[in-house]
Amino acid sequence: MATNVTEPKQTEPTASLENKDVSSTNTTVSSEILETTEDSHVDEGPHMVHLRQALHKTIKKCIGAARYTRFAKSYKFAHQKKPQALKSIVKQFSENLQSEIEKELELMITEENLVPLFNELDQQIKDAPPKSDTPAWRPSGNPERDITSHIMQAKLKEKERLQYLLKQVEDENVKLHEALLTRKQHLLKTQQEITDKLNMFEQAAEDCDKIPGTEIRQLLSNLGHTASD
Repeated sequence: MATNVTEPKQTEPTASLENKDVSSTNTTVSSEILETTEDSHVDEGPHMVHLRQALHKTIKKCIGAARYTRFAKSYKFAHQKKPQALKSIVKQFSENLQSEIEKELELMITEENLVPLFNELDQQIKDAPPKSDTPAWRPSGNPERDITSHIMQAKLKEKERLQYLLKQVEDENVKLHEALLTRKQHLLKTQQEITDKLNMFEQAAEDCDKIPGTEIRQLLSNLGHTASD
């Protein structure tokens, strides 16, 4: 007499077990990412470290979105018949996704030369003068007083700008005055020279007028004879 053997029905894993598996997968991926980033920023400054930490959190969120329940809903046949195989595929997918994202990010950091740039930024911040101890402006609760304070700041800046322009104009006026004085002195000197020449010509004309006309004609005649000889 044949005995009917009933194959035990495979029970579907509960949501808590699925979440536990996904949590362990994400923990493994996150630890691998952290180890990778820790090995890569030995000589990197704080800004580059902060960037890697931000990228680490972003990758963690991306990997965390690949939960097993999402795959179970999309691949119900695999979830019902081969849940362990599907979990293995999900884990492998998460690890491969993490690896590809890390490779792309490292390539981007290398191509864009981010490490030296961020280190230079850190050095510039370090070499920058200390900030002023003057506290930043805060509203006092009195709108009229606050508006007056803002208007006063704007007016003071405008006053500084106008004072700067005034100084430029004054300096230009001084240069023009010096150039005008030099020109005036030159004109006075030229005028004096012309006056001296005119006085000399007038004195010569007066001397010529004192000479008798006969002597002038005799002198001109003698000059003519001398030239002909």
